[in-house]
Amino acid sequence: MSRQFFAQLNDDNIVTKVAVVQREFLEANPQRYTGRWVETFFDTEGKTYAGIGFTYDEASQDFVAPVSPEIESEV
Repeated sequence: MSRQFFAQLNDDNIVTKVAVVQREFLEANPQRYTGRWVETFFDTEGKTYAGIGFTYDEASQDFVAPVSPEIESEV
């Protein structure tokens, strides 16, 4: 059986947790896996593996990495 990966989303579609769990187990244990969970793909071309702080885009059904501010280096 292949491993499946799921990302827990908050109300703003921001990833708060990532878990390795079979869909059937996740769905059978709503008290353990509360809130909204979306499958993320570790090695699928064209898909971004979710990380904490990533945003889930409903339209593309993919995850977008957070943008970090550029740090200016002193010369």
